[in-house]
Amino acid sequence: MEERFQPSDRRLILPTRTPTLTDISSLIDQYDALFFDSFGVLIDGVDALPGAVDLVNRMNTNGVNYFVVTNDASVSLESRVKTFAAKGFEIPQDRIINSGSQITGYFSENSLHGAPTLVLGTQDARDYTTEAGGRLVELEDDEEPDVVVVGHSGPHDWESTLEKLLELFSRRFQQNNPVRLVLPNPDFIYPNGPGNFGFGAAAFVNLLEQALERLHGSHESLIASKLGKPFMPIFAAAVERAGTNHAVMIGDQLETDILGANTAGIDSAVVTTGINRRISPEEFEDVDDELTPRYILASLV
Repeated sequence: MEERFQPSDRRLILPTRTPTLTDISSLIDQYDALFFDSFGVLIDGVDALPGAVDLVNRMNTNGVNYFVVTNDASVSLESRVKTFAAKGFEIPQDRIINSGSQITGYFSENSLHGAPTLVLGTQDARDYTTEAGGRLVELEDDEEPDVVVVGHSGPHDWESTLEKLLELFSRRFQQNNPVRLVLPNPDFIYPNGPGNFGFGAAAFVNLLEQALERLHGSHESLIASKLGKPFMPIFAAAVERAGTNHAVMIGDQLETDILGANTAGIDSAVVTTGINRRISPEEFEDVDDELTPRYILASLV
C-alpha cells in the first residue's frame, strides 16, 4: 500500500521545463487522483464552466478518484453540495474538501477548545468554528477574543472593523498576550461571474498584517495562520482523503493552486478559464519556478 502523505514529507516540485499543453483525459489516465479547484475551474462564480458538468458525470460513472479542493470557508459542505446540484453537478459531500473544515484541525492542534473566538463571516463560518471548539464572542462584547477567524470578505463595515482589530491586536501584542489570527481562505481575489471578480478575505487580512508590521515589526504572532491553498493543511487533508500523493491539482490561480501543489510535492495543471490569463507555454517564461505549473489545460472538454 502506498505510504500516506504527511505535512513533513512535503517537498517543492520545480518544473525543469516550460509547462506542457495537455487535456483532461490524459490527466485522468496518468494520475491516481485529481484535485479540482471550484471557482474558475468548475464554475465561474455563477454558472458551470463549459464541459465541467459532463466531466463530473463521466468521472462519477467511471469511478475516477477525484475531489474538489476549494478555499471556500463561508458555506457548509451540505450547502455546497446543493449549490453544485443547482448548477447541474452531482458531487457527493465526501468528495469536497474545503478550507472551512480545516478550522477543526487548527483548534485541536493549538489546544483552543473553549477559546473566546470572534468570527467575521457567514453563519456557516461561525458553525465551522463552534464545531471546532471555539466559543463565540462579538467585537462589542466585554470579553475580548483570543482568536479571530476571518471567514468571509463581507458584508462588514470593513474600515471600522479593521480599525478595531488593529487596536485589539496591537494592544494585546504589547501586553505579551497576542490574539491568534486565523484565515481559512487565503484567496486574495476570486471569480464572480464572467469578467467579474471579488476581493477575498485575504485582501482584508493583508491590510491588517501590513499595519501591524508597520507598528511593531515582523513577528510570527502578528501573521495570520492560513489554512487553505497554498498552505499545507488543506493539501494534507486532500492527499489523506485520496489515499495517494500521485495526484494532480487542477486550478486557476498560480499563487494558490499551483504554488500549493508544487510545495506539497504533487503535480499541477493550470486552466485558462479563471484568474490565470496565460494560455501558452511561452507566456510562463517570466514566471517564478514555484508558481509554474507542469501542465496547461485549455478546457475540461
